[in-house]
Amino acid sequence: MTPARSDDLHHTLVERVARRVEGRGVSRAAIDAAVGSVLGALDRASSVRPAAEGVLVAAVTARSMPDLASRLRGALARAGVEVGPIGIAASGFHHVATLRLPAPARAALEDAARALGATVSVVGEEGGR
Repeated sequence: MTPARSDDLHHTLVERVARRVEGRGVSRAAIDAAVGSVLGALDRASSVRPAAEGVLVAAVTARSMPDLASRLRGALARAGVEVGPIGIAASGFHHVATLRLPAPARAALEDAARALGATVSVVGEEGGR
């Protein structure tokens, strides 16, 4: 990911998470740090590369769900979606998981988030040759 694209993605994620937790006592600095941590982990460990169909980047947020990443991974596996690394962060009771998936897995991700009582924001799509 190019530095400009990475900065745009960071800013977009921070804005979306801030809107989701507005009025709940989560500081902007905590959100910024959490998003930075998640994106850093994804950049270091991502094994999902853009394929012919493209890749989407999504943030899933939930309240009081410290096992959000494992629940997402399980739900997506049951839907037949192979998941690479999931970046996670928390601030108080708010948990965020950020992941990259093949673009065709978007519906499965939305279904998984809905089943968990979480919300999903697709913050970018890459690739698609």
